Amino acid sequence: MKTLSVEQQIANLRPALGIAGQINRWFLGAAVLGAIASLLFWNPLPLTFSLFFVIVGFSRRKLGPNLIAAISAFDKEAPSWGEVSITITRWNADNRYHGIVRETGYPNWKYQFIPQGWRPVPGTYPAKIWRTGIDGRPILTVVQEGIIIPTGDARVESDSIEN
Repeated sequence: MKTLSVEQQIANLRPALGIAGQINRWFLGAAVLGAIASLLFWNPLPLTFSLFFVIVGFSRRKLGPNLIAAISAFDKEAPSWGEVSITITRWNADNRYHGIVRETGYPNWKYQFIPQGWRPVPGTYPAKIWRTGIDGRPILTVVQEGIIIPTGDARVESDSIEN
């Protein structure tokens, strides 16, 4: 897989902004339609698809809003500097990517992410950090190789101490 530049990775996500905020509703709507089809045709197969759509819809409900906020922050705000530690765990046949963002004056924030256009390697890297909200959650972290956007809510690492 060829690694894309940070600018190319951001550019590749821009077309998705139109549907990103609503994608979980589409999944949940498809689940409702599948349940209705299952009742109408008295067949369990559409119900199986409905279950899948419900799981995906609820598990990724924060991804769309986080994507919109990350691109907006990238375009309009100045980043600060810190570091991110990347870890990779293997679950079933998938890799799960986790980042812990560290910056002076903030607690350490931990979240899961899906790399887009690059292949993360475990380690600690200098990073540009864009934050959002009153609590200063990181919404976008950029290392030299790529972008890191949380797939869900970032949470304070339990052993984190305010720097």
